[in-house]
Amino acid sequence: MALISCDMRFGRTDEQKRQLAEGLLRVVSKATGETKDDIFFVIREGRGINFVEHGEHLPEYVEGAANDRALISRLK
Repeated sequence: MALISCDMRFGRTDEQKRQLAEGLLRVVSKATGETKDDIFFVIREGRGINFVEHGEHLPEYVEGAANDRALISRLK
């Protein structure tokens, strides 16, 4: 069984999380041959301060960030 773990900042809607899960399950299933029933996906959310990139703590999530739109469009 494949396990996907996703850590991200609080702020996304349930629909955004559903779309993310659907897209990831589809591409992992295609890449590995595992069925979606054999893939376990976990989303963990935290405040921006808990994420550090390039030595800087991230701000809180802001709806509509360009990188989020690009990621979701690539998963479609």
